[in-house]
Amino acid sequence: LNQDPGYLKDNAAEFPEGRPSRRDFLKLMGFTVSTASLVACSRAPIHKAIPFLNKPEELTPGLANWYATTCGGCDAGCSLLVKSRDGRPIKVEGNPQSPMTHGGACAVGQASLLSLYDEARLSGPQWKGQGMPWQRFDEKVRASLRAVGAGGQKVVLLTGTVLSPTTKKLIKAFLSNFPQGEHIQFDPISVEAIRLASENAFGLPVLPAYRLDRAKVVVGLNADFLGAWISPVEFTDAYAKNRKLQKPVVLSKHYQLEADFSLTGSNADKRIPIGASEEPAVILALLSRVRQHAGQSAVSDLPPSSVKTEVLDKIAEELWINRGSSLVLSGSNDVRVHLGVHALNSFLGNIGHTVDLDNPSFQKQGSDVALSRLLKEMKQGKVGALLADGVNPAYDNPLSADFKKAIPKLSFSLSFSNYRNETAALTTAIAPGLNYLESWNDAEPKANLYHLQQPLIAPLFDNRAFQDSLLRWMNGSGDYYAYLQEYWAQNIFPKQSKHLLSKKFWNQCLHDGVFAAPQQVTQNYPLKVSQSEMLTKLKQSLGTANEGMELVLYESVALRDGRNANNPWNQELPDPVTKVTWDNFAKLAPSTAHRLGLKEGDILQVTGAAGAVKLPVHLQPGLHPKNVSVALGYGRTGAGKVGDRVGKDLYPWVIQADETFVYTGSAVTLKKTGDRAKLATTQTHGRMEGRPIIKETELKKWEWDPKAGNEDHPPLESLWPKWGTGPENWGLAIDLNACTGCSACVISCQVENNVPVVGKDEVWRRREMHWIRIDRYYSGSEAEPEVAHQPMLCQHCADAPCETVCPVLATVHSSDGLNQQVYNRCVGTRYCANNCPYKVRRFNWFDYADNSEFDYYLNNDLGKMVLNPDVVVRSRGVMEKCSMCIQRIQEGKLMAKQEGKDLKDGEIKMACEQSCPSQAIVFGNLKDPESRVAKSTRDPRYYRVLEELGVRPNVGYLTKVRNKG
Repeated sequence: LNQDPGYLKDNAAEFPEGRPSRRDFLKLMGFTVSTASLVACSRAPIHKAIPFLNKPEELTPGLANWYATTCGGCDAGCSLLVKSRDGRPIKVEGNPQSPMTHGGACAVGQASLLSLYDEARLSGPQWKGQGMPWQRFDEKVRASLRAVGAGGQKVVLLTGTVLSPTTKKLIKAFLSNFPQGEHIQFDPISVEAIRLASENAFGLPVLPAYRLDRAKVVVGLNADFLGAWISPVEFTDAYAKNRKLQKPVVLSKHYQLEADFSLTGSNADKRIPIGASEEPAVILALLSRVRQHAGQSAVSDLPPSSVKTEVLDKIAEELWINRGSSLVLSGSNDVRVHLGVHALNSFLGNIGHTVDLDNPSFQKQGSDVALSRLLKEMKQGKVGALLADGVNPAYDNPLSADFKKAIPKLSFSLSFSNYRNETAALTTAIAPGLNYLESWNDAEPKANLYHLQQPLIAPLFDNRAFQDSLLRWMNGSGDYYAYLQEYWAQNIFPKQSKHLLSKKFWNQCLHDGVFAAPQQVTQNYPLKVSQSEMLTKLKQSLGTANEGMELVLYESVALRDGRNANNPWNQELPDPVTKVTWDNFAKLAPSTAHRLGLKEGDILQVTGAAGAVKLPVHLQPGLHPKNVSVALGYGRTGAGKVGDRVGKDLYPWVIQADETFVYTGSAVTLKKTGDRAKLATTQTHGRMEGRPIIKETELKKWEWDPKAGNEDHPPLESLWPKWGTGPENWGLAIDLNACTGCSACVISCQVENNVPVVGKDEVWRRREMHWIRIDRYYSGSEAEPEVAHQPMLCQHCADAPCETVCPVLATVHSSDGLNQQVYNRCVGTRYCANNCPYKVRRFNWFDYADNSEFDYYLNNDLGKMVLNPDVVVRSRGVMEKCSMCIQRIQEGKLMAKQEGKDLKDGEIKMACEQSCPSQAIVFGNLKDPESRVAKSTRDPRYYRVLEELGVRPNVGYLTKVRNKG
């Protein structure tokens, strides 16, 4: 419009000599029309690509490198493989070489990648709220610590569970410089009662290694071992081994008695709801029956229980028949309860088999007793300096209010958090640490199993590793990397005999990420406590039964203890059972809600000893009528833009028992407020209404007929001609017996394919964008329903109904059997979404990636570093859905071609398949009769959802078989 000379020059040479064809005209008009409409717009600047002068040997631009490290998403210490593109981590996967997880990774581990690129992280040390250079900061810290030591007060280092043996040695050396130095470990969700009970029962203060892979009968008591308890990836992997119907057939029997409705309970063969304070009574009832099976007298004066007598009889009988191959687990944090659990496992001969005390777990080492003592000493003036790393005592425990008052009164306090969280806001100084993907470390999650952690990227901010700070304050200088290598050379290298040189051993372990030293031989340990004493203590834990409602506090699968609250991937992940996102809420049984006149979304006031809190109501089938269940980890005020003021903080409601913190059983009253709130739920209906979406049968029927539950396969003729296909026809098979609904695949797909976050309000409008969802279906009665989980994604139909209705041919079929979406053609009619019977297509209502109102990480340059460059970021008005990781398929083809070989089955893995802790998903070429997916299609349990529609999906499922016998 301005007749700019540069534009006129370019315009004169816009068309080549001669008359352009219609195709040339349309191609060129795509640029010229948009350019002519711009006012005073110059041409885009030219960016020159400059090659490496000295290219690192291991780095080829555009190709990914993989490095082994250790996950920092929680305290489980899982080994990971991290994908790096051009020096930036963009995807994490489980490490197949780890004997603990065998390649699985949970949703929290997958999402932990995003925390690396969080702009809310601090960018340098602070002293009383003011930034300061590290050199001056170190001088002030050293002076403050010397002053505290000279004054005779304690210097306390308060941390989360420290899995690193090298870090433990460093901490010990650092605190030895102070006459009263002490290291205290604390876990927000504690299991200290198990260790204390192990010491009382066997003289071994350890957290046993639970071998679910050896258990034919599992009885869970409030233990969500598939969801968030201790080591869920490890437990899911082991649990799934006995849930797959392989030859010889070994299908474990799983009973779950619980106060909440957990992910683990939803997978049980028989789930029994119990009152929040009933667990001790249930354990006593089982003990009494097991004693009788062993020829001893029954326990006298058994308290009443809501569990039916015949159910308890059946569980005890199954346990006794499978003694030595059974396992009883409890999620309680009451020492007396775990004494009873240890006694049960001991009576059943499980010690040394399914309960390993010789190769224990080093996860969850925190002490509630030590934390309570620390606060008492702080109030008494005995503590002069508190240094906090990996914990947030001003938030994540029932003593948080007292810590908020006590921390500012200390002579010196320091936080190593790289966020200005609730505790860091109160401390004298902040020495922000590094993300686990920026730092060196190691971990020993299980006895004699070592994982190495290496940095994938240079520190993005002017921060420093926690260990390097300790070395600086101890020696004035130091390099933790060298310290780590020296420790391994002196302490880990002698545990093997394969390598003669410690340097070669180090390089091999760094490559693998894992070193497994020889395990100790397991043995049985007799109970050191008498049966009468144990029964007396267990009866003491019964207390007084609450006549009214009881509160159940639990750890959610997505948010865990709340440390990752500022991660939007975690916040938007639907809860596997309730399907609610972006909130915590009060779960109530429908019968209780009806009695109180409450509906879904009503605001309820919960009143108890800790005060009153208002929460929205969610009606949860299968919950005990006396329980109200609420998740911890919400209600943050120092998390950041995403996590602040999401939900309510329930940590003050945790019960302070004699020795430990207890999370269930406090008496509460409920009151309807008359207000309402929006619950952002991704699934509002949980019944199949008689449709064969999930096919089920029972083990006895399946043993008689392998086609049981899957008899109907209607013969259908297609009106459409068959597509021409190439050498591959890609497909997917999902074993519903192995799938637990953990949702690791949901986050894995989101990371791999740049799926945006849309926020609570858009989820409430049913506009979530996840390419794969986990559908949860109820069957049976409302009081005791059965649950089934089903991953649902684009089915890549051979006769796809979406393709026939697209007016611009944006959804097409490829020669290798994929239903493809051409984003540049899509004009957003949404006809395809309306015509899809599986409802797996997603429409971009907004430019989520460039709008901070919706997407919380892509709207800044730092956040964009997490994007996978192999996958385009979609814009407003475009329809999207599962591409079956076409970028991975193409990469696998090109690598095979480059190496001059044929593709082998298993060389290409979809993101959902690779992360699955239970290995329930299998991907491959349906045309290869020897491929795993082709073999799955020949399994009598194999079926396709809604196959009666004749759309011929390339995704199939294996019928779920329940062990109800």
